[in-house]
Amino acid sequence: MSARFAPRLALIAVVALAARLIYALVIVKTDVLIGDAREFDTLARNLADGHGYVNPYLLEQGTIRPTAFKPPGYPFALAGVTALGGGGYVAHHVFTCLLGVVTVVLAGLIGRRVGGDRVGLAAAGIAALYPILIAADGSLRSEALYTMLVAACMWAALRLVDRPTTVRALVLGAFVGLAALTRTEALILLVLLAVPVVGRSPARLRQVAVALAAAVVVIAPWTIRNWSAFDQPVLVSTNDGGVFRGANCDQAYHGPGTGFWFIECIKPTGERNEAKSSAVQRRQGLEYAREHAGRAVVVGGVRVLRTWELYQPRRQAGLGSALEGRPLRFQQLATVVYFLLAALGVAGAVLLRHRHRILAVLLAPVVLVTLSSAISYGFTRFRAGAEPAIVVLAAVAVVAAAQRLAARRGTSTT
Repeated sequence: MSARFAPRLALIAVVALAARLIYALVIVKTDVLIGDAREFDTLARNLADGHGYVNPYLLEQGTIRPTAFKPPGYPFALAGVTALGGGGYVAHHVFTCLLGVVTVVLAGLIGRRVGGDRVGLAAAGIAALYPILIAADGSLRSEALYTMLVAACMWAALRLVDRPTTVRALVLGAFVGLAALTRTEALILLVLLAVPVVGRSPARLRQVAVALAAAVVVIAPWTIRNWSAFDQPVLVSTNDGGVFRGANCDQAYHGPGTGFWFIECIKPTGERNEAKSSAVQRRQGLEYAREHAGRAVVVGGVRVLRTWELYQPRRQAGLGSALEGRPLRFQQLATVVYFLLAALGVAGAVLLRHRHRILAVLLAPVVLVTLSSAISYGFTRFRAGAEPAIVVLAAVAVVAAAQRLAARRGTSTT
């Protein structure tokens, strides 16, 4: 690493923080406190007030009932901010923006490992001003933490590929565990990242086993808590039941809402136990999918296209604005920039095609997003974990193009 890399990366981080704070505190303010954001905020306040991780809506009615509907990672992080005296949406906004800055720095470090200082600084610069990342970091949702942790997983995996050690395997596993406590599907990264880590050396399976053990240690306390609270095993969250039921019904299989999710499809189960209610909803959703198996395959494809904004991109932008309190114009700008970066990302992947293990690490979140969307539903926000990979791959293409242009100019002047 050159002596100039660190100070330049720090300067980019400052720019990233300024952009996010302007978006969060000047542009959207409290507009984002709807839906999931309000629930995360309430969960955090309840934790800080000593009520425990309980259903926030029932608590408002005076009923205390444990919940695991939302994975605990982000609410516990916000609760820590509140407990330290950072109550109010402003403190939570600032904290979440800081998470985004860490993502920018990680993008720079990943880029440097992939292609040197220039790629690292280009990746950090793109991430700093990428509207989709700015909006995610200013929306008071778990995606800011999740994106940071997925980026950390990629960084840890690249370090493990470079030099396999027990400590590096432990770090990777811990990051995967923390990511799974933020969004459960991150557990798939253990499988996806095992491929480049092992490579052609089965001896490296030991590092994969160490990473798996570390992830289990991180997740186990929460799983034990859930088992105690619901009298049955719940790995991380109970929200999969609602996801499967709301994504497998007539509205989600036909018409303009194909591939999306509808709360209208979820009916009360009569179960007081949240885990049992989730199991009923999951069974209903899977039964619907089996009864409409032929259509389910088509819908799965549409879900993936929705997440990658290749199906109804204008509608997707409108949904992001309406459901998450984002300014429509900003969301539309973010979509345009995303398409540009996605095209550059494809070019970057082609340039890295002979560096199989590095490319496999960078594509792991892309595969994860695709798989999780196919079995749940399609929404732009679900792409968050793959955004750092897109940024790094785009940086590879940008730097390569700049170098070719410089070489041509040098040749023409000699």
